[in-house]
Amino acid sequence: MAMEDDTGGSRKRGLFLDLSQEPFAKAARQTNAEYLAAFQAFDIDRSGFIDIAELSNALQAVQHSVEATSPGVSNRLFPRPFQVTTCCWLCARFGDGARLSGTQFCELLDYVRNLKDIFNEIDVDTSGSISCAELHRAFQLSGVNVAENVVAQVGRSYDADSSGTLEFDEFVQMRLEWDCYITAWDRATSGNTVIQPERLLQVLEEVKRSMEPVGQSLQRQADVPVFMSQGLFFTSMFKVHRPFQAQTCEWLIIRFGEGNLFLTFSQYSAMLVFMKEMKSAFCKLDANASGSLNLDELYNCFAGLGMQLPPQLVAQIGQSFDRDNSGEIEFDEFVQMAVEWHEMMQQQSRFTEQASGRISATDLQELFGCVRVLYRVRDGAVQTMRAFSPHACRWLVAMFGSPMPGEAFAQGLAWNEFLTVIQYLKGAYAKYLTCDISRHGAVTTQDLWVALAACGIHMTQEVVDNIRRCYDTDPRLSYPRTAPEPLNSMSLSSCSWSASCTTRSSMPGWPSPRP
Repeated sequence: MAMEDDTGGSRKRGLFLDLSQEPFAKAARQTNAEYLAAFQAFDIDRSGFIDIAELSNALQAVQHSVEATSPGVSNRLFPRPFQVTTCCWLCARFGDGARLSGTQFCELLDYVRNLKDIFNEIDVDTSGSISCAELHRAFQLSGVNVAENVVAQVGRSYDADSSGTLEFDEFVQMRLEWDCYITAWDRATSGNTVIQPERLLQVLEEVKRSMEPVGQSLQRQADVPVFMSQGLFFTSMFKVHRPFQAQTCEWLIIRFGEGNLFLTFSQYSAMLVFMKEMKSAFCKLDANASGSLNLDELYNCFAGLGMQLPPQLVAQIGQSFDRDNSGEIEFDEFVQMAVEWHEMMQQQSRFTEQASGRISATDLQELFGCVRVLYRVRDGAVQTMRAFSPHACRWLVAMFGSPMPGEAFAQGLAWNEFLTVIQYLKGAYAKYLTCDISRHGAVTTQDLWVALAACGIHMTQEVVDNIRRCYDTDPRLSYPRTAPEPLNSMSLSSCSWSASCTTRSSMPGWPSPRP
């Protein structure tokens, strides 16, 4: 298998190779007599432009010209007429999104000819279409070592006729979109091999700006299915324009960075596939394109994923991601939520595999080692935590599980109970970070004494140290050993500093859950 290309430089290579921008070569493309003749044949009003509706016919005219002058040609330039969607992409890339000039048409045709050569190299079996295996190999040979299932998702997102392969015009759409992603990467990284959160934020905003012409063009076409623009990021994709948050980039890097506070190009590629999938899912839920989801829409989101969660838990989840206290989940906040809950969904099979539908405290300890829900970016690094102790896991099972007949207390957690545990731990971790005044990843007796005093609970340091000794033999409390025992036993949830971590069911927009 090809290794990740870490040599730096532009990513426009292999599958993503672009035309030369050398002035002489560019001038030759723009004055191609055959191309200009085809353009003029369809510029009926002699305005110097052709529109999207005329573009497909003009491209076919070039095809016929090639066949007339080369009767023995076996490899047709355009095996079938281009879809309107493809024409929208081409007009957005080379024109103003609605029409093309003569020189722009010539540039477009040379670009398409270049893509046809690349397409033929990828189409190893000369079937006239590209399979998932062929596309995966092309990604690898281009230095992009992404998993085959990720490449399969890329292919499916452009396979308009659901044939299971990419025909040439579908391949053109894919290249045009990924050209935008690669250009944004190249500008942000300046030849470096990785990208940090602040640069990723720059990339996402640049992608939105570069996609704006094609987004607008697709939305103007009555015969283009709505779903064709749902997976794209562009500035006016919602009624209210909102920039991405820096925190969203941190969550994405935690999800795809494999423990590092940066992404390689391959990880960036996998992230984009995930983002497109989430954008499509969000648009299907957000029927009025408002750019936000209310409580009922969020409930339907989880139900559509097969997660019949208690309404109160859905409300708590929504509140925990509603950073601006708007009472709704905007797309940016939805991405943060999706990063977390996509990982949770991958763990559901652990519960269904059990005859009882429950996992034990031992299973819970193992499961905590597989999820990154509680990871945070702190002081410029991805902050992880040490493993949960068996004792802490037994506490959680007893607190949140439902005892079965014959059990004095719960011995296992069902799926919904596990999700409730996760919400609880997120709040507990927020409280813990408030206690960690020295920011060393552990709470000392002094830290705990200061935190309690801030809550109006005044004790001598000796008493506080005795409390600390009840829960840990080390000279300081570390998470997760601090949670849940000390947080419950010391009743820290009643302290004023933890108020921001509690649910906000009385806030506007987050009504009491449905009965």
